[in-house]
Amino acid sequence: MATHELVTEQFEFLGIEVLNDVLSKCVSLCEEYNVDAETFIEQWMAFSLTHLNGAPPSIENLNLLERREFSKRTLSKSSTNETSHLSTGATLPIYGASLSAQPENEVLTNYMTPTSKRIKVENEQIHQNEICPVTYSPTGSSAKYTSRTNQGSVVHSYGPDQLLQDIDKCDNLNLIQLNVTQVPNDDGDLYNKAMFGFELLHEKAMVFDNHIRYISQCIMKKNGMTESVSVSYKTQSDVYVSGRIECDADARLNAKSAVLQGTWENSLSNSVSVDMNNLKQYSLFPGQVVVMRGSNPRGDTFVATEVYYDGARPVPDKKADMMNTLNGNLSMVVAAGPYTTSNSLAYEPLKDFVAYINRHRPHIVIMTGPFLDADHSKVKDNSMAETFKSFFEKLMDSLGEISTSSPNTKIYIVSSQKDAFHVNIYPTPPYSMRKQPANIVFLPDPCTLNINGVVVTATSTDALMHISQEEISFGTGGDKLSRLASHVLYQQCAYPIWPPPPSLRVDAPLWAAHAQLPCTPHLLILPSNFRYFVKEMNGCVVVNPEHLTKGTGGGTFARLLITNQDTNSIAAQIVRI
Repeated sequence: MATHELVTEQFEFLGIEVLNDVLSKCVSLCEEYNVDAETFIEQWMAFSLTHLNGAPPSIENLNLLERREFSKRTLSKSSTNETSHLSTGATLPIYGASLSAQPENEVLTNYMTPTSKRIKVENEQIHQNEICPVTYSPTGSSAKYTSRTNQGSVVHSYGPDQLLQDIDKCDNLNLIQLNVTQVPNDDGDLYNKAMFGFELLHEKAMVFDNHIRYISQCIMKKNGMTESVSVSYKTQSDVYVSGRIECDADARLNAKSAVLQGTWENSLSNSVSVDMNNLKQYSLFPGQVVVMRGSNPRGDTFVATEVYYDGARPVPDKKADMMNTLNGNLSMVVAAGPYTTSNSLAYEPLKDFVAYINRHRPHIVIMTGPFLDADHSKVKDNSMAETFKSFFEKLMDSLGEISTSSPNTKIYIVSSQKDAFHVNIYPTPPYSMRKQPANIVFLPDPCTLNINGVVVTATSTDALMHISQEEISFGTGGDKLSRLASHVLYQQCAYPIWPPPPSLRVDAPLWAAHAQLPCTPHLLILPSNFRYFVKEMNGCVVVNPEHLTKGTGGGTFARLLITNQDTNSIAAQIVRI
């Protein structure tokens, strides 16, 4: 129970002097709305800093606090009972029989007093901005984002014309029965919770050795090779050697600094320099597992004449399980964070994205983090007046409300190690919250889903950009983005680079267990800072939706239509938010 002494003590703790009549008002509000003194003062400080620029408490300010923060609680509790009571034709005793004779809409209009109308308008305004965090200074909008004129425009299309004509009519598609499961790793484990930061050097070495041996065996089997020798084996005739590309310099990989580390079984984990002058073409990066053909006359330099790095697994048959196949067209929307502009925490792009989902009602929505980027300027300057975790839960609750307008839409949230409220480790475990909405499923990064036989792999880490920053290539030609994306499929790994950049903390045992692809998916989602694209490679459609925001302006997202046909089964469009 709040008393004058408790309220005074809380204000004095914050260095605020309050008049007696203001103290009496505070105590009455605590008693009326069943709030203890400490909670009341916390809510007042957040409200004052957000809406009143830190003004001291007064009778007028407390009345404003009551209307905007406390009254909406009682209204939300009583509105359901009042509305249901009126809709059944029952009468309100205070109005007598004359009220029951009026039509229902007139009853609701007459029952709305001027005060309740004002509260209703204020509550509607607050509801529209409730995605915004509580901050110590007013949250403004991004002028560049609000002044954009190209929202909703389609900037790229992929797939058959017939499917593209239906892709914008997702809300009219027939309801289909979906069976969505997360695909476990080869050991049958799902990445839900894991201990990290307990790497032992010998275990880490074993992890990489097993990875080199397995991927090299896949490459050799796919190219019809039978055996390989040690990387330091002296020979003047052509032989095959397998290993992992590394850089023998404290700089970016180049043609003179490339070395090949062999396995313990074949080479005792020794490394050898690689002479690439005789290679007609190559595309290499640190951490890539390759098989090379060539000779090693002196034992210290392998003269390569050909390099192989395609160890991709086959694409699974969508109709392998006849009891688990699509019986209609599957509509999907994909967006990648961040979800607010770099100069604001108003989350206007996210609000527009939610509005799009409410209008089109897709079956599946995949959203990759970050949701609260740790590198955001407003996060770095500590301007938020609530915890990062509580604000994330507020965001998820707002996404949970989509079930009201689109009850058949499932939202799959892929975690990100860049989020301020989450663990900074890769692979990243899924998010968690105290009360998770029923229409939201949290997934790790990376993850693989099986949607009625259609395999979808998604990640929130920009592997394409990281590969591009370390890759060296010669004579490859063609499309660079396709080449970068193909490395993910060839290496059977969502993040095949090693060592990673300092900004990405990779746990080697978790990487080996949960960053590998269980198969070549039908759909691979690789968000990146590179320009958006949709490309088909070896039976896999790779989608880069880019990001929902780009700096202070709007970005793009992807919408897809998937069928159970064997060929030309996926249509996709990139749309501006």
